[in-house]
Amino acid sequence: MPELRREMPGDGKPPHDEERPVMDHLVELGIRLRRILIAVFIATGILSFIPINTRYYIPLVSYFPNWLINHILPHTITWRGHTYKVEIMQYNPFAGFDLLIKSALLLGLLGASPIIAKEIYEYIEPALYPHEKERLKKMSVLAIGLFALGIIVAFTIVLPLAFRIMFITSVAVSGRIIAFSDVQKLFSTAILIALATGVAFETPLIVYTLVSLGVVEPEWFQGENKKWVLLASMLLGAAISPDPTGMGMLFLGGLMYVSIMLAVKYGAKHRRESEEIPQPRGEVGEAPIPEAHVN
Repeated sequence: MPELRREMPGDGKPPHDEERPVMDHLVELGIRLRRILIAVFIATGILSFIPINTRYYIPLVSYFPNWLINHILPHTITWRGHTYKVEIMQYNPFAGFDLLIKSALLLGLLGASPIIAKEIYEYIEPALYPHEKERLKKMSVLAIGLFALGIIVAFTIVLPLAFRIMFITSVAVSGRIIAFSDVQKLFSTAILIALATGVAFETPLIVYTLVSLGVVEPEWFQGENKKWVLLASMLLGAAISPDPTGMGMLFLGGLMYVSIMLAVKYGAKHRRESEEIPQPRGEVGEAPIPEAHVN
């Protein structure tokens, strides 16, 4: 297997003047992808069989979908004084096996996430300056935190509220109806919405990075453009919310709008502070300082 570790030059700067063939980058990328795939399979095998109940041996892979469905799905709904019981149906005889496979893969991805982050960082690390490495580490921690926050918000607020509203809407428009839910579609929809919410919560971090680096001016988010930022936030909230009444869109869209405006504020502040710090002489891109000659 080729050696992947690329040493930095003695001056601590990225080797921009030492370009490698494209094939070398592709070979290295393939090696790291194989490592990630192996890590996911190992994490899947280990985490799936962790016992939750040692007396009856209930593994985590079967406990997780059970907990998720019972947590986000209302047991009963009430409309106009009538209470309806929500029932879970299995229309496909292989639905249980499908849930186990999806649960195992999800657990594997979560368990292997540190290895995935490590391989991605080591792949791009040689092209970074020392101060960029430190900043990337901090941003990575923040990105993981925002992704986890998005999933928590989805499981605790968005999904329970959305499914309850959807069942109430079905009863309201159909009159006498028994509330059923397909367990396979329910689980798949919940996972996709949770992942989409986690990714959407990365938007403020992206905005902060663009503003702090000067790629986007903070003034762009002021004045008339505020309404476009609000509209984009609402559209993003609608895209990740299954709620047909618009309540989920308003909640997520409002949260995204506030987060983006805060990201713009702190990104502009970080940029001003960086510009006030005096840069050392002789940096890359500057003209060399002429030496004094004594006759």
